[in-house]
Amino acid sequence: MKLLIESRPFCVFDRGPMETLINTPSIEIVDMRGAGIEDPDFVEVLKSVDAVLSGNDLVIDEALFGMAPKLKVIAKMGVGLDMIDIDAASRHGAIVFNTPGVNNQAVADHTFAMLLAVARRIIYCDRSLREKRWEHTRIMGIELWQKTLGIVGLGAIGRAVALRAKGFDMKIVAHDPYWPDQFAAENRIERVPLEALLKMSDVISLHVPLTAENKGMINASTLGLMKPTAILINAARGEIVNETDLYRALKDGVIAGAGLDVFENEPPTESPLLELDNVVLTPHTAAFTTEAMNNMNVGVVEQLIDYLDGKRPAHLVNADVYARHQC
Repeated sequence: MKLLIESRPFCVFDRGPMETLINTPSIEIVDMRGAGIEDPDFVEVLKSVDAVLSGNDLVIDEALFGMAPKLKVIAKMGVGLDMIDIDAASRHGAIVFNTPGVNNQAVADHTFAMLLAVARRIIYCDRSLREKRWEHTRIMGIELWQKTLGIVGLGAIGRAVALRAKGFDMKIVAHDPYWPDQFAAENRIERVPLEALLKMSDVISLHVPLTAENKGMINASTLGLMKPTAILINAARGEIVNETDLYRALKDGVIAGAGLDVFENEPPTESPLLELDNVVLTPHTAAFTTEAMNNMNVGVVEQLIDYLDGKRPAHLVNADVYARHQC
């Protein structure tokens, strides 16, 4: 199997899983981490590859399959599949598998780090001191204790965030069409419609995959439903939030603050959000802990090796295609 490694973060911190691939005789590795279809050499390699190990940069769609006629395996680092056209992959007989669950705790930690940074204006305080200002009685924060947290998407990451919120004795409400009855009951999480969640929450945290239905879900209209003291956190996908509308809401005091790890366009070098003091911005690093990245690397390599050994990968997305591979 000729394997093209595209994912930039693959084995950046720990080379062990890469060595596993190198020492597997049936795999020929083409290491083009960080490259993409704008690179003529990358496009040339696509013509002959059987498998791609991808991250969050490469769009794998009908057009890419036209460039990669032999592509039959897509190994996706992480859980997000918005960069992959699953229907196109299935039409071309390519199996897709990912690594869900490996970064749940990392993203939940980061979510709360951003929330606390916004609520207590940590970044502003740090900058103020570095600029030799002592604004001891001028910088006012917001307490999280016993506030209402609204979680949009009560999947694995949303649930991990909810557990952290219990330490702040927060009231938790959530919106998710796939409701985890037992978890919600055990942790006293109230199920509410999205509109009600936006109106009643002091903090709104987004933990949903990007779909056609929720693209731009947070916009001028939905921001207008929130409390003027509300904080929005997005560590999911940038396109869920209309950033132009969010900028206006933050600048005009429609909501109090925001924490963003993801953006409509990455990197957000031209974003007006960079001008504001009431938003904390991080460069899509919520999943980047040593533990999470190592688990992701190991998980994707184990599934590649399993596939070569005739075993079913643990996290197949299109299992019907795998059945065809076995014929």
